[in-house]
Amino acid sequence: MPGKVNREDEIKARKAVAGKFGFTLGCIAAIAAVAINLYRAPRPLALAPVVLAVLMAALNVPLGIAIGLLGERLTRPTDLSS
Repeated sequence: MPGKVNREDEIKARKAVAGKFGFTLGCIAAIAAVAINLYRAPRPLALAPVVLAVLMAALNVPLGIAIGLLGERLTRPTDLSS
């Protein structure tokens, strides 16, 4: 049927949206982490604390994506366009 979307396509679409949402959350968390770490760093700032803050904040992006995909998996209905 032309109007019917199969289950695999709908799951792929949900995963894509969840991944983008998780990426956005990870980026927001990374920006907040950099701001907090640099605010607390001793002045004057050297290169090492800035690099460390950025690298620590970069871990938030894959974690955000993983949490977004996990949320999609946990909230996926069992009867998607069966």
